[in-house]
Amino acid sequence: MKIKLGNILEINNVLKSIIDNTELKIDALFKFRLLGIMKNLEVPIANFNVIRDEKIKEYGKELEDENGNKSIGIDANDKDAIAKFSEDINKVIDSEVEVNIDKLKSVDVFDKGLSAEYLVRLYPIIEE
Repeated sequence: MKIKLGNILEINNVLKSIIDNTELKIDALFKFRLLGIMKNLEVPIANFNVIRDEKIKEYGKELEDENGNKSIGIDANDKDAIAKFSEDINKVIDSEVEVNIDKLKSVDVFDKGLSAEYLVRLYPIIEE
């Protein structure tokens, strides 16, 4: 299926939250399915992270924190660098990516005690 990279990033974060939430009483089979979906989203997420890091290096500079630790980053006061970085990264986030995942069935999702917020974010991968 084709899906925007921004949706993939959001879905992955929600899946991680659901899996890590010990208060949710989801069964092992459902958790296994969610982990399978996360596994299939790894490649586009890793590719995004590479591009993001490259853009930070391109528009950033060496920064030093209060403890003297140095790192590469974009200075919060450098409005031009922030604008260029945002423009480039938003193009990537808005791009469509082909992923091989089986959509979740609505009957399997709605009785798991998931919040409306989780369900809305998972909507692109839920079928009727």
